[in-house]
Amino acid sequence: MATRTLDSGKTLKSATARFRAARDRGVAWLLDHIASDGRPVGADTQNGWGRVPWALAVSGESAAGHAVLAWAEREALDGSGHFRAGPYGGGDRFGSYPLSHFAIGAWLLERYDVALKCMGAIRALQDSSTGGVPVDPPGGQWAHRHDLLSTAQAGVAALFSGQEDIIDGVHRWIVDLVGQQPDFPGRFHTARDGAELLVEPEPDFVWLSITDFTQPRQSYYTTGMAAVFLAGYAMRRGDTAALALGHRLLSANIGGTSAQFDDLESVQACKFAWGAAAMQTADPEADYRDHLLRMGDWFIARQSPDGAWTPSRFATPQPGDVHKLIKTAEHVMEINAVIAALGHLAGRG
Repeated sequence: MATRTLDSGKTLKSATARFRAARDRGVAWLLDHIASDGRPVGADTQNGWGRVPWALAVSGESAAGHAVLAWAEREALDGSGHFRAGPYGGGDRFGSYPLSHFAIGAWLLERYDVALKCMGAIRALQDSSTGGVPVDPPGGQWAHRHDLLSTAQAGVAALFSGQEDIIDGVHRWIVDLVGQQPDFPGRFHTARDGAELLVEPEPDFVWLSITDFTQPRQSYYTTGMAAVFLAGYAMRRGDTAALALGHRLLSANIGGTSAQFDDLESVQACKFAWGAAAMQTADPEADYRDHLLRMGDWFIARQSPDGAWTPSRFATPQPGDVHKLIKTAEHVMEINAVIAALGHLAGRG
């Protein structure tokens, strides 16, 4: 037993070093694409920077993170906690998603004033009856439609900043969503129109609202996003049912097609790594070690020589710097979560 423990410790140590090196290459790319005044690359075309302060905060680059926050306060926030309209993303479809990222980054960088203002804007969007967060802002075509990605991400931001009402609403929404599933784990329906599960979406919304774990090139990240929230909720509330639900959701990835992990043209399984890391930390009985090690190498296999990550090539065959900014910030944060979970495992022995 002692020998196996020692070998396991060596494996975790070497993997952690390898994953940290990949993270740091990604961070270096981010730093090279932030101007001296904090302006991120591509900021005049679209909001690719919402997660950048978060990625920099967890990587020890607080000075650069604060520069981006200060730039955003000066140019990209409207004073009420929302992004400004135009290239900054205010009023855009799925606009609460990057706003939640930005709120987390502000909180981690101890800009609680900025974070709480953003959380107030998110609270105003959340549906008080279902707990869901809408796809569109008020008045939009899909303002009545709530999706898992936006809702769970808002819940994670609320966990960071202690917004208990948002947390409770998101938990209720996810529990209800899973309870309404007709054919999980093969297919996972991830959106609701009001209180009703969206089973037959419009053609242009199918990929975003149905994850088919038996097929290649699907939105495999949905279960991981929910598991991250459920892990945090379980730790905050001591709720073992939330842990069980998180494990159940991740089992869809584990039992699904190997294309999630083998297709080098796809990065759609990235949040499975984050979800597994969160559940590993939250549940003392969990053992996602093999999945964490596999996913750390999954990130490395998809990293460009310059340190950047790109969106799935099958969806974005010619990514520009703003696309790279989005994915590099995301994957820096996610591989850092894997590193943290391996540290947790090492500490547990």
